[in-house]
Amino acid sequence: MICTHRQQSGFSLVELLVAVMVIVLLTSVVSLNVGTGGADLAREQEVRQLAATFGYAQSEAEFSGADHGLFLERRVEGGETRYIGHWLRQYDQGWSEPRGSADVLEAFRFERDVDLVLSLVGLPDRAIAPRDPELNPPPQIQLFASGEITEGELDWIDRRTGDLLYRLRWDLFGRMTIMPKGEEPAEDAF
Repeated sequence: MICTHRQQSGFSLVELLVAVMVIVLLTSVVSLNVGTGGADLAREQEVRQLAATFGYAQSEAEFSGADHGLFLERRVEGGETRYIGHWLRQYDQGWSEPRGSADVLEAFRFERDVDLVLSLVGLPDRAIAPRDPELNPPPQIQLFASGEITEGELDWIDRRTGDLLYRLRWDLFGRMTIMPKGEEPAEDAF
């Protein structure tokens, strides 16, 4: 009589449970790291979108022959401070929302949990305050029909920690520099 014993190959139930637990643990650690990375990516996207919209508004000002600008407003909504950027165009009656390009130049809502600090070259620092549309105020940042722009920078500050998150700097000709944590971008060495 020939006895053949086959050895079964595979994992035991304990080994499978251990493997599943390791995968769950790694997944939770990765998701926590990606969660903060996702916020950083969203903030960077916000800065890039604002810089691109500046470029569009500058082109609109040059092509239309009318000055454009960005009015930064600090507003309290539901007990929470929020910043909103209103794109404006200068008409004979004063500053108002632009007509025709409203989809691109619609109000820009900044992310929550940040404070904004605006510094303009050659002008005294002004606090970003609420906007009263009835007063028809001029924008803090003006993009002139001649192609120039009010030179300055805008800082994103973490409301909880006070850390500088991003700085968007622009020169007289509208060239934008995006600076994470306020640091100059590294020059490419060729």
